[in-house]
Amino acid sequence: MGAAFADLRGWLGFLEDQKQLVRLRGALDLRYDVPRILEEHDGRAAVVFEDVDQRRSSVLVGGTLHSRAQMAQALGVAPTDMLAAYLRALAQPLAPREVQPAQAPVLEVEEPEVRLDLLPAPWHHQRDSGAYITAAVAIVRDPATGVQNWSIHRLQINAARRVGALILPRHLGHIFAVEEAAGRDLPVAFALGLPPGLLLASQAITAFGVDEAGIAGALLREAIPVVRSPRHGIAVPALAEQLFEGRVLAGVREPEGPFGEFPRTYGSRGDKPVVEIDAHYHRHEPYFQTILPASREHMLLGALPREAAVFRAVRHVSPNVRDVALTFAGGCRYHAVIAMAPQIAGEAKNVMLAAFSGANEIKRVVVVDEDIDVGDAADVEWAIANRVQPQRDVTIVAGALGSSLDPSAAAGGVTGKWGIDATIPVGDDRSRYERIRTP
Repeated sequence: MGAAFADLRGWLGFLEDQKQLVRLRGALDLRYDVPRILEEHDGRAAVVFEDVDQRRSSVLVGGTLHSRAQMAQALGVAPTDMLAAYLRALAQPLAPREVQPAQAPVLEVEEPEVRLDLLPAPWHHQRDSGAYITAAVAIVRDPATGVQNWSIHRLQINAARRVGALILPRHLGHIFAVEEAAGRDLPVAFALGLPPGLLLASQAITAFGVDEAGIAGALLREAIPVVRSPRHGIAVPALAEQLFEGRVLAGVREPEGPFGEFPRTYGSRGDKPVVEIDAHYHRHEPYFQTILPASREHMLLGALPREAAVFRAVRHVSPNVRDVALTFAGGCRYHAVIAMAPQIAGEAKNVMLAAFSGANEIKRVVVVDEDIDVGDAADVEWAIANRVQPQRDVTIVAGALGSSLDPSAAAGGVTGKWGIDATIPVGDDRSRYERIRTP
């Protein structure tokens, strides 16, 4: 087991040593050149844009994660141990350790004026409504409990000090709704420029009231250093590249979107909450990190946390589940594959139904025997082709909550879901299903 990477700079240095990072110099268009280049390198290499625009002080970086093997390297574990490592982090979080401002590189420089319009934030897709910040972890403290919450939201730059945010009805959405109902703004900090381990922690699917900083520490196997943000006292990663402090404004909405999202379709335009940014801090010569939506990086950051949530949900109904994977074609959100060794009739169907409760976005579940590789789409399709009778093995659930970004869903993300039991029926002659092998 190797060491996990605690900051973005260390991770980029590793990628460069492995020849998995390219550096580009010279002026480039943030609307046309940058997204095209990121797409060309997607799944192959991280890209550092050294001087994309002379007016902008940050160095732009994107594509910092492009495979499950690379994700395992970032966490310092074997690829086969990633799910177990994430499950351990959920079960045994490690509280962060607070450091003083002098020990926090993210506070090295305070900008005299907030100028979001001078950040090297790219447009990502043709119909996007503007430049977006896509890799910032939003950190808020619940005024009712004092517990903090981490999450990532798309942030449309509306003005020099203003962003529009897509805030779904999850944990941050609940906290903001309570504060807004009382007429209060919600203080928020955005940490930008983080290694994969911290980004993965921010995507954890947990009960309300869990601080993802503890999950980050457990993933790294050491407490992460945090520092109090100067204005709002929010504990933020001390090793981040940049920090923005602001307030989600009560009673204010502004148009946001459309924006290209993980399903490779556009999220719609609508009136969304607004964040007023009050202060901007950063390291000397900071990186500005972006995540190209629908890239492998975007997919992978969503995959492992949801796989862990599904695994926990299905193990409540069966101890015979072996593995879980979300598929790239399903955006690492919509389609799940579960391997198990069912012992009694109906067990696979119970697992299938439990999986839908693990992550709301899941729309299709395929349950296979443990001889099927859940990460191999052809292997899974072989199981469906040879072990499924639709009238017996397909289950359809109507009117469930799914993803609001699913273009086929009804208002609010209400959708149908379906499951396929592609396991060999318990009691059948298994030799009938044996795959041919050469001698």
